[in-house]
Amino acid sequence: MEKRMRALLLAIGVGVAAVVLISSLVDEGEVVTLVTHDANGAEYETPVWIVEIDGRRYLRAGGPGARWLERIRANPAVTIRPVGSDEDESVAMLAVPEDDAEKRETVNRLMAEKYGLADRFWSRILDRRKAVPIRLEPATHP
Repeated sequence: MEKRMRALLLAIGVGVAAVVLISSLVDEGEVVTLVTHDANGAEYETPVWIVEIDGRRYLRAGGPGARWLERIRANPAVTIRPVGSDEDESVAMLAVPEDDAEKRETVNRLMAEKYGLADRFWSRILDRRKAVPIRLEPATHP
């Protein structure tokens, strides 16, 4: 039983690694680095895809349990910057999760159009019906 479990975990790991590799090789669309903070102030960088709807930018969490989404729910102050750029290109934003079925469908459709093959690969792993769209708003400073 233990051998089967190890083999299963290895197969899952290899499959996920293959999808990640293929996704990184397919150069489709814009990728930004999202910087979130935990309760202790530690920074976490996550590469994410981004789309625009009616002049507003949206991200998409794969599901409600994504760690970076949990950090956003606790502290919506984030920064974004193009992947590979310097920190001085960071833009302060507020991340607002929108648990709305219509918005989810729109974001999923736009992500599929923009990211093509890479989005199709990830859609085979993640249930897009559970995706959480996140609207980015400019951060206001007093």
